[in-house]
Amino acid sequence: MMLFRSSNFGFSLRFLNLFFLLVFFPFMAFAADSIFVPKPPEKPLRFCKATSLFLKSIESDSSFVEITRWRDVKFDLRYASFNNVTGHDLYCGSKRAFLHRDAAEKFRKAIRLLKKKYPDYHFVIFDVTRPLYAQEALRALVRGTPFSHYVTSPASGSIHNFGLAIDLSIADSTGNLLDMGTDFDSFEPCAGKQGEAEALKQGRLNQEQIKNRNLLRQVMIQAGFISLPSEWWHFNAYLSKEVRANYTKVSF
Repeated sequence: MMLFRSSNFGFSLRFLNLFFLLVFFPFMAFAADSIFVPKPPEKPLRFCKATSLFLKSIESDSSFVEITRWRDVKFDLRYASFNNVTGHDLYCGSKRAFLHRDAAEKFRKAIRLLKKKYPDYHFVIFDVTRPLYAQEALRALVRGTPFSHYVTSPASGSIHNFGLAIDLSIADSTGNLLDMGTDFDSFEPCAGKQGEAEALKQGRLNQEQIKNRNLLRQVMIQAGFISLPSEWWHFNAYLSKEVRANYTKVSF
């Protein structure tokens, strides 16, 4: 027995296609998003010449402050190693870190707030001011994929490229990072606040991990930073629109 009359067959196919897109596609997209893992490069590179040029440029720019030796701050500069999503050593092992002086002022306040609340805790920084060549390396990782929205193009610039963003976490008195539920630079939907409720419901995150994230957000927001909804580790000193209207990207 025929299920549909021939005159309605085209309509029925369109209906089934629409039903598939509305019902199944969101789950497929979520599944693809949650398992995205960048492919390691066949030949990991060290960007030594580019790093040298960047350091010379930023050292001569009075708008920037070096924070490498600040007290009560530790560093785990992932892009200065091969232990990052690109698989390349983007900073040629350099452990030097810079912030725009306006962001640095806010970060000093954040350090004071954390020490007052938890004297034995300290910040651990993953990345601060980011050169444009490093932004391009990150962008290349997702260009042409469904995940391209995760990384801003160097043309418009990440807030990191203005020296007004900071990626960081908190470590306890033993030096161990607080458990945030995902690693830095995770592409999982639960990597930011916008995915936490669902992840908590599914058991992907627990209350302790949420508590740790909220501690980091509380201190940074109280110091004047803005939390990025998709990344627990990322904070901007100002709104993106304000940064692009009033500041310039790093020159290299």
